[in-house]
Amino acid sequence: MKNLTTITWAHAVNNKTYLQASLASSICMLEADIVIGTVIGKEGPAIPIMAHPPATSSDLSLAEFLETVSQHNLKESNPSSKKGVKLDFKSIEAYEESQELIGRYQAQGLPIWLNADILPGPVDATTKPVDPVKFLKLGSKHACAVLSVGWTTNYGGNITEGEYTSEQIGTMLRMINENHINQTVTFPVRAGLAANSQPVLLDLLRETSSLNSTMTVWSSEGDHVEVDRLRALILTVGLERTYLDVPQELAGKLHLPPPDAKAKN
Repeated sequence: MKNLTTITWAHAVNNKTYLQASLASSICMLEADIVIGTVIGKEGPAIPIMAHPPATSSDLSLAEFLETVSQHNLKESNPSSKKGVKLDFKSIEAYEESQELIGRYQAQGLPIWLNADILPGPVDATTKPVDPVKFLKLGSKHACAVLSVGWTTNYGGNITEGEYTSEQIGTMLRMINENHINQTVTFPVRAGLAANSQPVLLDLLRETSSLNSTMTVWSSEGDHVEVDRLRALILTVGLERTYLDVPQELAGKLHLPPPDAKAKN
C-alpha cells in the first residue's frame, strides 16, 4: 500500500511564474485557487482565473493553467515527474463556469482534485460554504476526479481548542449519501481540530470506505496542534489513507515512518 503522507504539495499556484517553477520542481500536487475574474491585459467577460479572494485578476486563466500542466505531463516520460492538480473553488459560480474545462482535461487523463469547503465547521465558522448540493452533483459528473470536500473553519490565533463534531460529520455523510456520490473522496481536515476528533473521523472514513476515502490533513502556519494526538490519528487511520499537507516544522515533529516505509495493509 502506498504511503500517501509522502505526497508533496505546492500551494496557491496562481500565476505563471510560480506555475513554471512548480512544474520544474519535484512537487507532486499543485494546489491552486479559482475565482471568477479577468486576465491581466485581456479584454472580455469575466472567466475562471487563478486567484485567491479578494483578488479578481491574474495573469493566468484556469484554461491556461490546465493546458500548461497537461502539456508538461505529456512531455514527461518519467511517471514520478507528472503532476496532479487540486483545484480549490472559492464560489459555486467559479465551479459552474469551470465544468467544461474540468470535463475536457479529466477525459485526457489529468489527475484532478475538485476541492471546496461545502459545510460550516469548527469553531463556529462564519465563512460562507460553497453550495454542497450543487458542488457534489456537478462533481459526480467527473467520475475520475477526486472530490475533496471539507468544512469551513475558524481556528488559529487566539483560538487554540476545537474539534469536528458528530453533527458536522453526520451532515457530511448525509450529503455524500443523498447526492449518490460513487467516486473517490478525500476529506480535508485542519490538523489542530482533527487531532481532537479521532473517534468521529474514524467513523467518517469507515462509513465511506467503499469510496476509497482518505483524509487530507492540512494546517496554517502558527496553528496550535497537539502533535502526539495528531500522530496517533494518522497512524490509526493509516499512512495509506492520509495525505499530509502541513508546514514543514509540524511535519518534522510528527516523526512519521520514512518515505520507503510500508503502509499497513
